[in-house]
Amino acid sequence: MNIIVFEDYKINNLEPFSINHASFELKCGAYSNLDRIINIFGENANYYFIVRDELKDLIQEKYPRYMVNPPLIPDGIYLNGAAVWSKENVKKINSGYAFSSSGNLVAFNSNDKISFDNIRDKIKTISGVTSDININYISYLWECIDLLEETLILDSKIFPNNKPILEKGCILDDSSGPIIFAKNVTIKAGAIVKGPIFIDKNSVINEGAILKGNIVIGPKSKIGGEVTNTIFQGYSNKQHEGFLGHSYIGEWVNLGANTNNSNLKNNYGIIKFQFSDKTIDSKKIFLGVMIGDFTRTGISTMINSGSNFGLGSNIFGSGFQDKYIKSFSWGKEEVTDFNKFINTIKIIKKRRQELVTDSELSFLKNLYNNSSK
Repeated sequence: MNIIVFEDYKINNLEPFSINHASFELKCGAYSNLDRIINIFGENANYYFIVRDELKDLIQEKYPRYMVNPPLIPDGIYLNGAAVWSKENVKKINSGYAFSSSGNLVAFNSNDKISFDNIRDKIKTISGVTSDININYISYLWECIDLLEETLILDSKIFPNNKPILEKGCILDDSSGPIIFAKNVTIKAGAIVKGPIFIDKNSVINEGAILKGNIVIGPKSKIGGEVTNTIFQGYSNKQHEGFLGHSYIGEWVNLGANTNNSNLKNNYGIIKFQFSDKTIDSKKIFLGVMIGDFTRTGISTMINSGSNFGLGSNIFGSGFQDKYIKSFSWGKEEVTDFNKFINTIKIIKKRRQELVTDSELSFLKNLYNNSSK
């Protein structure tokens, strides 16, 4: 069986995560969207990924077992990587041609091979002729947060739960939802962990941390302070005191001591969210910050509700930060030096026994050059 996982033309609405990630890498629970697809169809299926040209080498390097942007795409089932798939939803698409959710194309079947050069036009053409299907489609990053309670409860039934290393005085409270541990998780003395929550492998919860539920903590992360309704994609640090809520934090992010974000306006109004090219009404009363990979905040950084911080920025300075900060910003007015940036992330990755790969270096260089134009 051929399974083709594709990005649609609304991918920029997933900024800043989508700057260097494919939509199927989103996490709305213990599994990524791609993990869910592979869990459904199994390791023996043939998987193909359709992503933006600039991500091809990066994604191919992350997933060497699978084909990325092949010149000729085989016949098979096409699944939108921004949708959160389950076995029940997949059963519904086997008998038809094309399916959408709230106007978004989420799946179609093709009995023919399709040239990669024609696939974008094919997806746009199919989008106009579909049947509706009830499935969660992620239009914006914060919708992953909205789904946490539902998905974590479902994931707890199939994820192989593991015993963490528990120091003295920890409180684990699953009265509001499951607590799911991957392998080699450490909960340090006096931490409070409330479900629903998933903590991935080799992550550490610091002494006295208060984790209030609806949380995903990706692999090799170190988390302290007060956290609620937040996703850490992985390899990130929030070691110290400070509040973080209703936020999506990318990979290799470091939040300095006493970094705090607002997730609610003083007047309880709807929060607006600014992208690189537009501002939208989020329709949310609670909304924190979306932070791209490799971004760092200085001590006592103050973050406004509905903030968007790009990739590779070093954020510091008095008062509230701007709600939109472009990639590679240094403070409030300058631009990061690229060579110093690369040297820093090499150090950061080495501390987690990881390396900056050639594809990653090439991608970041191109992104840096394009962002400065």
